[in-house]
Amino acid sequence: MALAVQRSFDDLGSPLSQVTFVVLDVETTGGSPASASLTEVAAARYRGGELLATHQTFVRPDERIPPFITALTGISDAMVAGAPRIGEMLPSFLEFLGSGVVVGHNVRFDLSFLNQALESTGRDRLANATVDTLALARRLVRDMVPDCKLGTLASTLRLPHQPSHRALTDVLATGDLLHALLERAGTYGIVGLEELLDLPRIVGHPQSAKLKLTNRLPHRPGVYWFCDAAGHVLYVGKATDLHSRVRSYFSGDTRNKVGRLLRQMDTVHHRVCPGPLTAAVLEGRLIRCWAPPFNAQGKVKRRDPGTVSRDALPSIVPAATDGTKPARRRTVRRRRIWTAEDLAEDPGELLAPMAQRVTSLSKLQRYEDAARARDEAERVRHLLVRHRLVESLRRADRTVLLVEGEGTVELDGGLVVETGSLFGDGHGHGDRQDPAFAISADGHDNERIIVAQWLRANADKVRVLESAGPEGMAMPADRIPRLSELCAALTAVTAESTATSGSTV
Repeated sequence: MALAVQRSFDDLGSPLSQVTFVVLDVETTGGSPASASLTEVAAARYRGGELLATHQTFVRPDERIPPFITALTGISDAMVAGAPRIGEMLPSFLEFLGSGVVVGHNVRFDLSFLNQALESTGRDRLANATVDTLALARRLVRDMVPDCKLGTLASTLRLPHQPSHRALTDVLATGDLLHALLERAGTYGIVGLEELLDLPRIVGHPQSAKLKLTNRLPHRPGVYWFCDAAGHVLYVGKATDLHSRVRSYFSGDTRNKVGRLLRQMDTVHHRVCPGPLTAAVLEGRLIRCWAPPFNAQGKVKRRDPGTVSRDALPSIVPAATDGTKPARRRTVRRRRIWTAEDLAEDPGELLAPMAQRVTSLSKLQRYEDAARARDEAERVRHLLVRHRLVESLRRADRTVLLVEGEGTVELDGGLVVETGSLFGDGHGHGDRQDPAFAISADGHDNERIIVAQWLRANADKVRVLESAGPEGMAMPADRIPRLSELCAALTAVTAESTATSGSTV
């Protein structure tokens, strides 16, 4: 099987070695941009650990500099008397900043003054990505220092530059701190910008000690699975970027289920796949085979092949009335199994009565009942669409697809055929548990559903190279009428009938 060349890590992310960082610092007349002004702005541009350029300027404030500020920074009114106003210095500063990643120690303070200056001169606020060395230090070196002030960190870590409450020296000290922290971040497998931006949350995660389990995961598409200490599979997932996806569990996802999963997780295994379609298929096979407890799909029992889904259809029955009280309604639920034979019928005949029901309930102003009837009808339509797609794949027999970014994928009756290294080469990941070639298609419609839904959602990325079936890769699901269309047609017919009957009276 010919496989497309996988994109490199550089294509999938922003390696830190290639990121332009612009470290900045400001000096001001006070602590709030609402009542204070800038007196000095400095910045330094770094790339690959190398200092490329610096920028420094005084700024003439609107008010006199308080004596205690002069004592702290050494900046006096005389020093800024001939300096440019804020509107005059911003163009050169913004040009120096460019699209670089803004870095500062408690960077929110610096940005609050800069954004205030930008807005006051009719400019947009800065939209650059930002890194706060204070937040990084609190996560990476807090146990090594009495506090995380810039001066304390520079002294304890023996940085080349020491801060002095002057913008440029503070910038250079912050630049040294940034690179010292990046070295420590590397022990957590942080090698890309996106991961660095997430690091304050990731390292603060209660299970952050397990981050090392993700270090060997590649930035490639595939399937991953978590196992407990006894080797039992807890969860199976797919990803377009295995490294980033697994690390994302340690940042931002506060669901109890995820917390329990990470507490039980002891090892992470993975399998590289050529692309997202084969990853989705392999994920489905592993879930069906292992039924992991944290996969909701894994708990679903196999159904008879002729049974597509089970839906509860509401029957709204008006209760008896004595003519003086408003009619009461009660909802009776009856279960129906929709079989392949049911869904093979004319979709219009199946959906038309449901559309009629929605329309009738709306006219009676029973909007909640109408909404429930609409939702149930939409579920039935979803079953019809899925059934048509699955049957189309089943009848297509052997089909060869060219999938963008994945190469050629062969289907046989809608099931993916394992040819060559379809699910990866199996080398270099060191997993003892490698099921990729042991778990094959079992003929279950779940895989056809996965394939059909993926092809439908990514039709612009797929080209049919060969198709041996009598109808080819036809996708008749698009011909199933939407409920809104049926309701609109019924309303139009009713309106026309009313108009006609009115004209004959």
